[in-house]
Amino acid sequence: MKRDIQLFKHKINVEVRFSDLDAMRHVNNARYLTYIEEARIAYFNDVLNRERSSLKYSAIVAKIEIDYLQPINLGDKVEVFTRVSRLGNKSSDVENLIMIERDGNKYAAASALTKLVAYDYKQLQSIPIPEDLRFMIEEFEK
Repeated sequence: MKRDIQLFKHKINVEVRFSDLDAMRHVNNARYLTYIEEARIAYFNDVLNRERSSLKYSAIVAKIEIDYLQPINLGDKVEVFTRVSRLGNKSSDVENLIMIERDGNKYAAASALTKLVAYDYKQLQSIPIPEDLRFMIEEFEK
């Protein structure tokens, strides 16, 4: 996973909610999954020109790895950056970088790698990544 923010062209802002906090008063580790999920959905909606309310995806999550680097606290400004770093025949790698701004400084709070597999939910099997989607993602990531 690359942590160079210059590699990422897509960003969303996430508001830390009080309900995101755990007993230690920082964002619970499970909430990071929610943040990267929101960013992944926004990325594909934006890159594939879909409506914000669209949840139409022909992919399934196969694996997620998260490196926790800094705790996120209530009041931190959170940005989640997303990019597709690899497109295979049936699978792709989606990288996320979660940045926080605290006291005027930016820090990497976490980095994540999600392996997606193109999937036909009717046939219940993996499929090649559709060429039109591949083209749109490659064009965006140039």
